[in-house]
Amino acid sequence: MDLENRLSRQGPRRGGMPGHLALAAACTVVALGAAVAESQEREQARVSPESEAIQVTVDRNQVALGSQIYMTVRIDGSPDEPLRLPELPDFRVVSRGQRRDMQMINGRFSNSTSYNYLLIPTRAGTFDVGAATAVIDGVEVKSQPFTIQVAAAENQGDAQDRDLFVTASLSTDQPWRGQQVIYTWRFYSRVPVGQGSIESMDFGNDVVVEDLGEVRQFQATLDGVEYSVNEVRKALFPQRSGELTLPQTQLRVEVQVEQARRPSRRRSIFDDFDDLLGGGGRWATKYLLTDPLTLDVRPLPPVPDGWNGLVGDFDIRAQLSRRELQVGQSATLEVQVGGTGNVQLLSEPGFPELPAFKIYPDQPDANIDRSGRRLTGRKVFRRALVPLVAGPLDIPPIDLVYFDPELGEYATRSTDRIDLDVVPADGEEELMLTESLAPTTGKVAVRILADDILPIRRSAAGIVSASPQGWRLWVWFVFGVLPPVMYLALLTHHRRERRYAADRTLRRRQRALRDALSAAKKVRSGTGPGSAAEASGIVRRYVGDKLGLEGSALTPSEAETALARAGVDGAVAARCRTQLERLEAAQYGLAAVAGGGGLAAETSTEGLSDLIRTIDRQVRGRRP
Repeated sequence: MDLENRLSRQGPRRGGMPGHLALAAACTVVALGAAVAESQEREQARVSPESEAIQVTVDRNQVALGSQIYMTVRIDGSPDEPLRLPELPDFRVVSRGQRRDMQMINGRFSNSTSYNYLLIPTRAGTFDVGAATAVIDGVEVKSQPFTIQVAAAENQGDAQDRDLFVTASLSTDQPWRGQQVIYTWRFYSRVPVGQGSIESMDFGNDVVVEDLGEVRQFQATLDGVEYSVNEVRKALFPQRSGELTLPQTQLRVEVQVEQARRPSRRRSIFDDFDDLLGGGGRWATKYLLTDPLTLDVRPLPPVPDGWNGLVGDFDIRAQLSRRELQVGQSATLEVQVGGTGNVQLLSEPGFPELPAFKIYPDQPDANIDRSGRRLTGRKVFRRALVPLVAGPLDIPPIDLVYFDPELGEYATRSTDRIDLDVVPADGEEELMLTESLAPTTGKVAVRILADDILPIRRSAAGIVSASPQGWRLWVWFVFGVLPPVMYLALLTHHRRERRYAADRTLRRRQRALRDALSAAKKVRSGTGPGSAAEASGIVRRYVGDKLGLEGSALTPSEAETALARAGVDGAVAARCRTQLERLEAAQYGLAAVAGGGGLAAETSTEGLSDLIRTIDRQVRGRRP
């Protein structure tokens, strides 16, 4: 403005330009300078798009361990490749979805995509977050790096200063390989919480995990502060020796956050009613992490004979259903193996040799209890023993070898020896199928139903064929074979009609070749308009039916284009177009133009059939 006033007061000068012209020139120079500056800025932005094309922002860069950071990556334009985040080994990254924005400025559309993430720090310290990378219009762009400071969380012993937290503990951190380790996870809260879910409780492939009951809920007091506790217990069995790191467990929970009220605002009856209903706050999502745990797994000593992998505290017991029996009678030997530890490996112990008995094995019964404080189980193995000789017999002790973690060595437990007295049978043993006539104890009356083995036939005499013969064969055919055949035929017809109803052009495509060849046999050979009209109609209808078009309205050029799109060779499509053009010329009295000498051959049955078959082979061969 000062520049304009100064130029107007000076007035015109000799040999110079008027004041208003000088003002216009000065404004032009300023405008050109601004345009040049804007052009340079645009050129610099195009050459160095890292500063604007991709931006990474966080809600804060100083947090305490146990809190979370919201990170947003914004990309202007459409990326050619998926977004590549920087390496974040000290954070657990949770995707929170993405949002796409479009806007129009000065008649031009622009779009951007925002990717939202939640960063949960896993340890305290100062961490440099590198650049996120994207590719836009073939150019790789990068964001600016930044730093995040994570302060150490409060000590676990100061539980009374916190509203909610999670803990994880182990029954022992130096187990033997295969020993049961109890993992206890607890969530403490003293504020209103909503829905929650454990999003990660993975212990890796080197640990076998068994659940111990449902989630327990109870009240607990820590340092004078009462908490509501949710407890999850799992039995872990390390499968290799050495150091094993158990990853952190992450909990996602909705927490009610109180809203601060201004002191000057007076409470109303609505505030009291909102407090009565549990309101007065908003819900926020919190992510809580346990500390990582480490197991120092000790290897087992050299394995003795008879050990089948059991580690824990186990016992074995054996009992016989009766100890006085006759030769040929059976008694059930029941062996129970159970205890606390890796009960999944409970297997049949080594039975001793019993040459004086016939032994018939039975299916074992297993019972694993996961509802207690530890994983326990028991398995029962049964054998039916039939003595073959009379006299005093015995069943030797059965040994069970297992590793005792408390003693740090292998232990062996054995059953007691079982003595039994076998007396001779009253008569010759006969195996028969019997039925009890009186449900009493002791001696019961029985009725013989059948012998154990049918008599052996030594010839084919008396054996009658079981296949139907004579009139029975026709009855079997009518009532046994015909109904399934009729059902399949009706089912096939029904499915075909459904296909026709769903695709109205399917029936036309399937019948196009047959109808066209049938019509071609009836066409009159010659050069007259009648023959040309019939031949032209046959070709048009075939092309329309085969391609699902209205054939009568097709022009020669349209027929050629449609055939080419259907995959027919260009030469065959051109041949169809040429023949339709010649047939049109003959139909409307232009036989000379059509080359009337060869028209009779093209309107003959052989000429039309050859053209139609050629087109049909190519359409079928290229139709998906």
